[in-house]
Amino acid sequence: MTARSNNGAIPHDYHMHSTASCDCHASMAEMCQSALQHGIAEIAFTEHFDPKPEDICAGFYDPAGYFDALEAVRRVFGPQGLTIRAGVEVGEMHRYRDVVQPVLEAWPYDIVLGSLHWSGENSVFDEDYFRQTPPETAIPAYFDELAEMARGGGFDVLAHADVFKRTAYGVYGSFDVADWEDCVRPVWDACISNGIGVEINTVGLRIPVGDTHPSLEALRWYRAMGGERLTLGSDSHRPAHVGYGLAAALDLAREAGFTRVCRYENRQIVEWIAI
Repeated sequence: MTARSNNGAIPHDYHMHSTASCDCHASMAEMCQSALQHGIAEIAFTEHFDPKPEDICAGFYDPAGYFDALEAVRRVFGPQGLTIRAGVEVGEMHRYRDVVQPVLEAWPYDIVLGSLHWSGENSVFDEDYFRQTPPETAIPAYFDELAEMARGGGFDVLAHADVFKRTAYGVYGSFDVADWEDCVRPVWDACISNGIGVEINTVGLRIPVGDTHPSLEALRWYRAMGGERLTLGSDSHRPAHVGYGLAAALDLAREAGFTRVCRYENRQIVEWIAI
């Protein structure tokens, strides 16, 4: 396994969507063009695969159509210097393993993200849930299930580890991860034990919460506990957001004590890139 410097460039954007996700209206080609314009040489299309029947994307994911579209943009943009990884963002892997695992085994993915968009039967994007549930109930419940999902494994990188704060912040008026250290550390312990990486997801930088997922302090805990596997993702659903905030994410990674990020291929780390 080789290691090299990224020479100050954004090494990758490993969390992106296209029309292969139910909530995105941008084509893969549009997203690829934006990546090139932003000087990003490697991306992954991690489309939503959400088996939970109540999810807005339930029943939408089509792996055959996805891989057809992926090969088409690889033919166009590969010669222009863009590496396009095959990815998927699986929701609630611990609950729907029997549905998800056959798909992961049947298709040649490079990176599989694990996401928790539901806490029990409650969508973390539902403001009413947080209005009706105090933080001392809602936040531990989310992290407890996130730790359960990580202990179950089956995916490569944990996506947006505290995604609920996108919604909860507006209801509760604040979110300080330092108040929830005892909830977060079991998540990191499960990730480290199972060889699961963590992404710095930058969506939160472009919405009122104004913070990455996870926060700097949580990243410091992960690193201090021995966590090494780290990726970056804009979670972009439109071309204008490709690569958004990833330079800041690199600064955050360094501040948390990281010196490198991972490159994935065939669901394995194939390279460490110095940052």
